Amino acid sequence: MDIVAGYKGIMDLDLTNVREDLKKELAKQHQKDIDEYKGEQNKLEPRLRYENTIGRVQQIHRRDELAQKKRLEQQNEQDLEHIQLYNDRLQKK
Repeated sequence: MDIVAGYKGIMDLDLTNVREDLKKELAKQHQKDIDEYKGEQNKLEPRLRYENTIGRVQQIHRRDELAQKKRLEQQNEQDLEHIQLYNDRLQKK
């Protein structure tokens, strides 16, 4: 209840330690700021908009993290196989 959602380039508004009589006004101003931001974004060329600049970079980072996790899992599986082969050889001796 005390967190008002942001929008892309605008962070969430935390009203946790704000007086009750100010919360409604601050939430309204926050929404107005978001509406102005959307209008400004629509005026920009598509290549300069948030979702095509910062949003695209964030998406690349997420993909990179997933690929890195996948590579790490594959490496761990290979390491485990090598350990098992080594242990099997020791038991045969």
